[in-house]
Amino acid sequence: MKFFVLFLLLLTGCDIDSKKTGIYNHSQSIKESKQNGVFIQTLKVDNPIINIGNNNTDTIKEIWIEHWWKYERKIFKAVVKKDSSMQIAILFGKLSDNSYNGSILLENRNGYYSWNGVLFDSFLGNADTIYVVRKTDTEKKIVDTIIVAK
Repeated sequence: MKFFVLFLLLLTGCDIDSKKTGIYNHSQSIKESKQNGVFIQTLKVDNPIINIGNNNTDTIKEIWIEHWWKYERKIFKAVVKKDSSMQIAILFGKLSDNSYNGSILLENRNGYYSWNGVLFDSFLGNADTIYVVRKTDTEKKIVDTIIVAK
């Protein structure tokens, strides 16, 4: 019985519950990307200030490339397992706090970027063009373009 209680205490004290295993993830910052061992490099943009429509702007705070990664379960612990594929991650000022609730989207050749504090999508080459799209119930309009390069 003592061993069973000890086992439960160890299991509940582990970080596995807060880190979903088996699901591809992205870092929330360059610092976290480096800590996770998945950081590849920062990227350059043609202009860090972007138009988001309705006379509003936002700023690209950080933009980087990292390996796709996920948490893998190891004995009582979740560890980062990186993939060979690359993803681009963008941390904005206002957009990253979800204050626009899906009315502002980023679009590229693959469709729309996913959103979870940072915007992220696969990165395939040395440069990419990202379109800032303002979406309403009736229309979708490109309001700016971000040119990204290594």
